[in-house]
Amino acid sequence: MKTRIITAIVLLIVILPCVIWGGLPFKALIGIVAGIAVFEMLSICNRPKAHIYLYPIVAIFVFYSLYFEKSLLISSEIIILYMIILMACSMFDEGMNFLRLCYYFTSGVLIAMGLHMLYQLRLTYGLEYILILALATFGTDTGAYFTGMCFGKHKLNPRLSPKKTIEGSIGGVFLGTVLSAGYGAYIQIEMPIIWLIIMCFILTMTSQIGDLTFSSMKRTFEVKDFSQILPGHGGILDRFDSILFNAMVFGILIHFITMVVA
Repeated sequence: MKTRIITAIVLLIVILPCVIWGGLPFKALIGIVAGIAVFEMLSICNRPKAHIYLYPIVAIFVFYSLYFEKSLLISSEIIILYMIILMACSMFDEGMNFLRLCYYFTSGVLIAMGLHMLYQLRLTYGLEYILILALATFGTDTGAYFTGMCFGKHKLNPRLSPKKTIEGSIGGVFLGTVLSAGYGAYIQIEMPIIWLIIMCFILTMTSQIGDLTFSSMKRTFEVKDFSQILPGHGGILDRFDSILFNAMVFGILIHFITMVVA
């Protein structure tokens, strides 16, 4: 526990100033996270291990999506191109069966879209939107932890996460929605209040879906953590799985709400 707390404090000291300042520090931070995430995503593959040529392929897709896609949503063309390249590789790579092909594609797109959305949210919409996302995501985690610890009796999904409970999930949804919607209303975000509440409510649910999705990846390859780069926490993807998944959802929701309200 001591190691876990120390690591968390160091992460806050490094990450918070970059997020608050934005600009080049945030851009560099996102780039570092992207590089580590790609490495972790491929390094958990075993029996057989991912071939070395896949690292630059996935990295190019992730970094291009991150820095060269200027709109809020990544264009479908680059995602389709990434899929075609992986399919072509599978024709010559005996270790890339259909399950492995699906993993390379799905995890690569999740990482690319999540990081792209985080970068665009900070660049285009500002720190306030990042805070709404953080409150919805981490508020859900906190609410689920304490509610589950006090009242949890019924397992949510024992196959993927034996400790998570339905009661904890409900508590997480409640706290995450209250915190994020309350903050959004306080700063008078440019969005009808009913849409703000709906958006924050959805984010609390997708936060848990994202956590379980990345847990499913680890179960598939029979590993506990994506890496050990963060003592007490595992890897970058272990610590930021929910926020990456939720950033992707947040961007899609903002795009949708903007079209509906306009």
